[in-house]
Amino acid sequence: MIPPPEIKKVLEDVIRKLGDKYKGPYFEPHMTLLGNISCSKEDAVEKTKILCKDTKPFEISLGEISFSTTYFQSVFVRIKCSASLMESNLKAKEVFKLENDLFMPHMSLICGDHQMKLREKIASEVKLPANLSFKVKKLVVTPCTNDPKDWIHLAEINLAFGS
Repeated sequence: MIPPPEIKKVLEDVIRKLGDKYKGPYFEPHMTLLGNISCSKEDAVEKTKILCKDTKPFEISLGEISFSTTYFQSVFVRIKCSASLMESNLKAKEVFKLENDLFMPHMSLICGDHQMKLREKIASEVKLPANLSFKVKKLVVTPCTNDPKDWIHLAEINLAFGS
């Protein structure tokens, strides 16, 4: 899920500044609804079309800044949980036949193998405008790779009634 241009710009600026300062890769701001999918690109696009047919647009809101122990979640902004968001994840798991996939909605702000104290410091310094939220109207299919340079848009598919 890619934010609209005005929110995307704010997040891109943060991602770029943090990446430059703390040696992290640049990547497009996004929220992953379902990752680590093992199938062909064509199959991923077709299954996403099925998912989108039964999913109405919904609102997502950005929450607090936090950090984790993993490379791709070094520092991130949490996405506030909503029934629509969680139902979309459950539908995606059903369509892609994935089970026990932990879902913690977030948008990464920097990726890397940073020390925990540094992650904590970065998280405490990041300031985003209050009450950032947007309506998700489409899903974007990208390859599941470890290199953000490979995260190209394979397809952008409108949600039901999302045009």
